[in-house]
Amino acid sequence: MMNGPSTEDRISCLPNAILCHILSFLPTKYAVATCVLSSTWKLVWTSLPNLCFDDRLCLEFQRNLDLSTVASTRFENFVHRVLLSASGNINKFSLRCCGLVDSSRLKLWVSFATMRNVREIEISLNDDECIELPHCIYTCKTLEVLKLDMNFFIKTPPTIFFPSAKILHVILNTIDNNFSDWLFSKCPALEDLSIKGYIYGTDSVTLNIPSLTLKRLRLELEAPEEDYITKYKVIIRAPNLEQLYIRDHGPGLYVVHELHSLTKAVVDYGIECILDYDSPEDVAQAVVDMLRDIKNIKSLSLSSGTMFALDRLDYANDHSFPTFPFLNRLEVEGVGACGWLSLAHIFSRMPKLESIVFEEVRM
Repeated sequence: MMNGPSTEDRISCLPNAILCHILSFLPTKYAVATCVLSSTWKLVWTSLPNLCFDDRLCLEFQRNLDLSTVASTRFENFVHRVLLSASGNINKFSLRCCGLVDSSRLKLWVSFATMRNVREIEISLNDDECIELPHCIYTCKTLEVLKLDMNFFIKTPPTIFFPSAKILHVILNTIDNNFSDWLFSKCPALEDLSIKGYIYGTDSVTLNIPSLTLKRLRLELEAPEEDYITKYKVIIRAPNLEQLYIRDHGPGLYVVHELHSLTKAVVDYGIECILDYDSPEDVAQAVVDMLRDIKNIKSLSLSSGTMFALDRLDYANDHSFPTFPFLNRLEVEGVGACGWLSLAHIFSRMPKLESIVFEEVRM
């Protein structure tokens, strides 16, 4: 006689370390829910190394995509309970909130994560409130990755600033002359930096980026329409930089030095700021000057705005456009009413070009 189907729970017999590894592939909400399966599972989730919270998974959206106060409070209480119940070190703390979040609780959660020797922190908030982060995040010796998609400010600059951080992605409401000098003097291990910043007022601003460790740099700088008269300069000295992404809606002046390791660059100027600028030819020359400084790269991407600026050059009489002796890949975006004149000249300056990619070509 054949036996019936086995009812043995083999998974629950696995060591806790393996069970915890299995749960690490689930969103935190579902990992915590396994505590009701049996007594074996009751506390397994408390050893999760990665705690990732997303209110889109935990809350039901109303038709207008707003979150009720009750639902937001329920989500905050859930995050709070999970963090307080965590028993081991935290590898990654991730928080994504489409609704409002209590700033005092957020500071408490970040403080708790740093106490648990967190390595990665990612916070994305859909909230205009500018939040002060606790000082412990800036002095955390285990923190290697920090990504902040939120408005934040530092009330008093700490003595030590991200001593072990290798990856830093931030959004800044205001960039001034002291910011970059202060940042790079206190981030000795930085390899990947992304800054989205806004520059206001009429005063000149110089953003210095000196780093011996930086490998990837992404800058997205913008000035409001009424502040296009703002003048700012970006000076990059990073001999080990490999990838450079510039998205500029200022426009700004970029000066790069000693980029001996650079292989890939993306240059994206906004058409709007060029049209509103008093002298579009000056913007075109600024683009050429920057391209000349990175002429030894192998891969280059030019946006439609950049091509629009380059069309302002007098190629018949101006021979300043550089030759790219090692470039083998070129990406060009949005070539249409403008850009074709520049392309003909650009191709003649790229003797080793092997691959051309056109994106969103408009005829």
